[in-house]
Formats: sequence, C-alpha cells, structure tokens
Amino acid sequence: MTTDAAHRSLWRTADIYFGTSLVLGLTLNYYHTLDFGPLSGSYILHMIGAPLLVIGSLVIIYSKQALSQQDQPSEPGVTTTSIVDSGMFSYSRNPLYVGLTLCYCGLAFAIDNLWLLILLPFTLITVQIALITPEERYLEKKFGDEYRAYKKRVRRWI
Repeated sequence: MTTDAAHRSLWRTADIYFGTSLVLGLTLNYYHTLDFGPLSGSYILHMIGAPLLVIGSLVIIYSKQALSQQDQPSEPGVTTTSIVDSGMFSYSRNPLYVGLTLCYCGLAFAIDNLWLLILLPFTLITVQIALITPEERYLEKKFGDEYRAYKKRVRRWI
C-alpha cells in the first residue's frame, strides 16, 4: 500500500458498503418480510430486476476496462497516475458506483426485497461521505485544474 492514494484501507471500498447494506436488507427481510405488495411473486419484478442487473454489470465491466486501458487502479491503496475520462468515465465520474447501484436495485426487484431499496439512500449517502468525497479531494489535490475541468464536463453520477 502506498500513502499516495485516495483510500488506504481495504475496508474503504464500495463492495463493503453495498455488501453491508445487502446483508442488512436480507437479514431484515428474514425477520420481517417487506416485499413489493401486489407485484410480489410477479414476473414483472424479474422484468425490472434482470435488465438492471445486466446493465449495471456492463457498466462495471466497461468502467474497469477503461481503467485498465490506462493502467489505473480501482482498488484502494494504489496510486492514481492520470484522470480517466474515456469510456464510461466520459458520462459519469463514478461509473463503478453507478453500476453497483444498478445491480443493487436489480437484485432488490429480482428477489422481491423492498428493504434493499429502503436502505439504498443510506448506502449512497455513506458512499458519498466515506468514498466519493475523499476521492474527489485526492484527485483535485493531485491533478488540480485538470481534475476541476473534468468535474465541470462530467457529472458525478449520470
């Protein structure tokens, strides 16, 4: 691990935050089922969930591909050496988080668990505070005007 990184802890990843929310939602649903009411058990939930899972997965795959093409890390503790603004990063400054959010929502629909959607705003607020804000501070400090120009061109989410 290097000290020149936005996050230096393996616990400071979106996987941990979304995973914790997922486990909490599954646990809450186990003790008190909260489904989508009249749509519960309906194929409509699968028709909503499956495309969200596929689209979210593709966003993640293409985002990691864009990072890889420029030899940039997606894991904590590794130095960022350039701003990636191609591929999915030309539409969102945080496409990996967008992809995870889409997958998370897709899973909520696919398994008929409304708890997951109730927990999602708290998860996103936590990701914003614990991950995105330090990442943006790091990138702005490291790349200055180049990063500020990127922030003006590209939205944070979509």
